[in-house]
Amino acid sequence: MSKWIVAKFGGSSVKDAEAMLRVSNVVDANPDIRIVVISATQNTTNQLEFIARAASSGDSETLKSLILELTNRHTTIANELFSSEEVHSELKYLYDEVELIGETISNARMFTPKIMDQLYSVGERMSSLLVSDLIRLRMPDHKVTLLDARDVIKTNSEFQKAEPQIDLIAEKTRELIYPHLNKDSIIVTQGFIGKDLLGNTTTLGREGSDYSAALFGEAIDATLVQIWTDVAGIASSDPRLVKNAKFIATLSYDEATALATLGAKVLFPTTLLPTKRKDIPVFVGSSIHPEAGGTTVTKYQDGKFSLKAVTFLQKKEYGIVSFIGCHLDQSPHLVADLRSYLGESSFDFYDLTSVSVSFKIVNSDPTLALIKAHEILVTHY
Repeated sequence: MSKWIVAKFGGSSVKDAEAMLRVSNVVDANPDIRIVVISATQNTTNQLEFIARAASSGDSETLKSLILELTNRHTTIANELFSSEEVHSELKYLYDEVELIGETISNARMFTPKIMDQLYSVGERMSSLLVSDLIRLRMPDHKVTLLDARDVIKTNSEFQKAEPQIDLIAEKTRELIYPHLNKDSIIVTQGFIGKDLLGNTTTLGREGSDYSAALFGEAIDATLVQIWTDVAGIASSDPRLVKNAKFIATLSYDEATALATLGAKVLFPTTLLPTKRKDIPVFVGSSIHPEAGGTTVTKYQDGKFSLKAVTFLQKKEYGIVSFIGCHLDQSPHLVADLRSYLGESSFDFYDLTSVSVSFKIVNSDPTLALIKAHEILVTHY
């Protein structure tokens, strides 16, 4: 395994010029970072969806306004970062692409998953362009290469939820990435996007940038994949709802996957598949406060029973509250004890695995149910 690190920065980490400066500081502080994966700036993907809807409805005034807002925001970032004239020229090219796609959708009065993937890709391509130029400016002793992720992340043609083609990604990595992997080089690229074998732009599904980072990490045998966001790791529950939630220092792949599957928003279930295949640790931390540490996810699991976190997942007709930990199936009284602590008839046993135990709630307030479950975690475990 190499000493190379893949560092991914989410939309909140590149939301404006100040945030992008923090990204460059994180990259500059770690000489082992070789690939920097960039998401679209915060809310850009949503804004591109609004553009498509306005175009499909024939609302030309709203369409024009939305495109202007999008382009002005990125031009402002470029100006504040003192981006090069070449970057401003490339941004103009991407703005023209958005307008062209908008015209295509307007003429058809509809948008398809295929054309949406092309439109989505502009968000990541704009932000990575800005970040690559900033890193080039801030780290003049390094060779900074802006790589189009679509040249490496090869997928099938299932638009908006494309499946990566691992063997082809490995082949393209050897061809396009390995020649640039030395101590004085940094590759900046995009998350979320790929390309099928016919040359069409694809996406890996919403929030697919983490998955992209893991795929790049797998392809180069990275020693670590970093996921930089706006929170200092993975918490014991949603910190926006549970005031006494604590960040967890270490999790196993299986525990983190259970958290993601059962409602936690920091990681997504597919993220850990490539890193688990190559046994690559994943670090989740805050680009706002990198000194705060974060959560490291590895193959290692605690040697004895423990509960670490509580999640909530909303289904159509009911919600699911889950306790996450390890060796849960080895605790013979766990379900009965939790059921007793929950103490309400509206909590029904739902499922038990080695890393999760879940209860279904029908007529309870989801937030209050989550808070109560977390209090049980804190008080009894």
